[in-house]
Amino acid sequence: MIGPTGSGKTTLLNLIAGLLKPDQGSIIIDGLDITNKPIESRRLGYTFQSPSLFPHLNVYENIVFGLDKRSKKENNIQITNFLKDLGISHLINRRIQGLSGGEMQKVSLARMLITKPKAMLMDEPLAHLDNPTKRRLRLDLRRVLKIQRVPVIYVTHFEDDVYALADSVSTLHNGVIEYTDKLESIFLNSSFSSSSSYSSSSSSFLSNGFTGGNYLEGEVVRSNAGVTIFSIGSHLLETLGSYRVGSKVGIVLRPEDIILSKENVNTSARNIVRAKVISITKQHNESGIADIHLLIDKFRITARITEESRTALGIREDDFIFAIFKASSPQVVREE
Repeated sequence: MIGPTGSGKTTLLNLIAGLLKPDQGSIIIDGLDITNKPIESRRLGYTFQSPSLFPHLNVYENIVFGLDKRSKKENNIQITNFLKDLGISHLINRRIQGLSGGEMQKVSLARMLITKPKAMLMDEPLAHLDNPTKRRLRLDLRRVLKIQRVPVIYVTHFEDDVYALADSVSTLHNGVIEYTDKLESIFLNSSFSSSSSYSSSSSSFLSNGFTGGNYLEGEVVRSNAGVTIFSIGSHLLETLGSYRVGSKVGIVLRPEDIILSKENVNTSARNIVRAKVISITKQHNESGIADIHLLIDKFRITARITEESRTALGIREDDFIFAIFKASSPQVVREE
């Protein structure tokens, strides 16, 4: 769930959790009205920006806190699996003091999941972590939640959170969910035309709040020596890193990383694909920049160049051109 500051994202989570009571209406989960149920009976997990862990308990004690003795014994194997899936098995007897921010969020997540919640509510849990930790934790977070088959409402302001974690995206504006759609549909390209089904406020937030990275999904066909080849449509593209053959990867390709050419040129860039120009838009908030929207097979990407470069190259709608980018440009944000 995304939306401008003050749009009501955290308020909505607090209503679902029972921390706030709605003025009107109902909150229903799996057909059960929980509007007036106490917090402890709603069976919902809630993680915040700063994990709330007990400093006087170690990692294991924090995770099993709230379980009765019988449940602790029955869940020992599951706890072990959680720790293994999250990569924190070695921390089981560690004190909370001294854990990194990412490790504490993993412990908090394990504590929530061990209670077998009907759903998880997550309010920007990665906000205070450094970027390398965020990247690692996003991959772990999506993988573990998929394994546990727990539905999640995840509030964020970070574009990479959306790309790495979301199956679908909702935009919230002034307390109203204005739009919900699959990730690929919303972030297929960075333009939101007047014919789009987005409301004007959702369109404005998305286009101004997000850089408009291209999100693509492909299948890994080969991975060797730190270079991975994945297929998207009929094209084989390269990216850096090692990923499992046969796995599906989510890729973000920034518009600024794509070079355009009318000719198939010799270059050190490993990815060269032929594309059709389907539309050209100028950015309203930055004069002199043009977004070139391209169709490659059945998927779309957007390249961002200066208007001066577009004119010099003579790029027009319906032209066929070459989109070129280095193997270091596509960033893998999910693997499953």
